[in-house]
Amino acid sequence: MMRTSVVIVFALLILCVSAGYPQDKDDAENPSPTELEAVEELNKGTDLMFKGEHKKAIEFFKKAIDLNPEFSEAYYNWGICYERLGKHKEAIEMFKKTIELSPDSANAYYALGYAYYQKRKYKQAIDAFENTVRLKPNNAFAFRKLGSAYVKVGKKDKAREQYQVLKELDNQLAEELFREISND
Repeated sequence: MMRTSVVIVFALLILCVSAGYPQDKDDAENPSPTELEAVEELNKGTDLMFKGEHKKAIEFFKKAIDLNPEFSEAYYNWGICYERLGKHKEAIEMFKKTIELSPDSANAYYALGYAYYQKRKYKQAIDAFENTVRLKPNNAFAFRKLGSAYVKVGKKDKAREQYQVLKELDNQLAEELFREISND
């Protein structure tokens, strides 16, 4: 019985820490009931998101944020849902909030760059993708989109730099970027 309790508490701690909660020892060891409720809402929303039920998922992310306004992962997933629904402007706001709360989130910067790219705001996309590759220098998809955004703003020399890096990371994506640079 004691062993089961220890396993459950350990699993909850891992879930809370991985969900972006502060790494402060006291907070990690003693998540509040509200934080645990927020994680439950996030998980419900994430399940719906993966099933393609983005509108329904958003309601759970809203609940998670109501319970824990500092819950960056809930903002991020909410932004992903907006992106999937074609609501790029709203997605951008969610990704900005995610970055405000988790400034080292390469995924949030990539998602922000992608949303800007979809809105044809290439200069803002470049800034976001630059942050992505700074934080995660092996993200081939970010180098690919960064190169493409440089092509869109007429900076083929910068796009070629991304191509050179991309050749080391992913030949197929490098070739796609090369064709885009050559065809423009």
